[in-house]
Amino acid sequence: MKKTKQPEHRQHERVEFNADVTIYPVIDSKSGNVLEIPSDGITVQCRDISEGGISLQMAPMNSSVSIVKINFKLRAYKPVDAFAKLIWNNGGACGFQYIILDDKSRSHIRGFVNENK
Repeated sequence: MKKTKQPEHRQHERVEFNADVTIYPVIDSKSGNVLEIPSDGITVQCRDISEGGISLQMAPMNSSVSIVKINFKLRAYKPVDAFAKLIWNNGGACGFQYIILDDKSRSHIRGFVNENK
C-alpha cells in the first residue's frame, strides 16, 4: 500500500533561509530566581523561516534549555531579535516558535516569506 504524504498543518508559510543565526540560551541564574542570557552566543545555520518560527541546523539542544534569544539579519540591513521556545529537536535540527517578536521584525519576516515563495 502506497503511503501518501500528509499536508502540513502550519499557521504560517515557511521558506528556505540560508543564513547565520546567533542563539543565546536563556538559563536560570545561580539563585534560580531570575533568568540570564550569556554574552557568548552560538552561531548556527538557519534552514527555513516563517512568521511563526525558525528551523536551525544545529547539534541537539541541552534538555534544560527551552527558551533562546535569537539574532539574525533577514537582509543585509534588517536585524531581527526575538525570543523563541524549542518546539522540536530532531538530531541535527531544531525548530523554534517565536514567543517575543516585535511588530517591525514580524513585518520584515512576512515580507521576506512573501518575496521568496
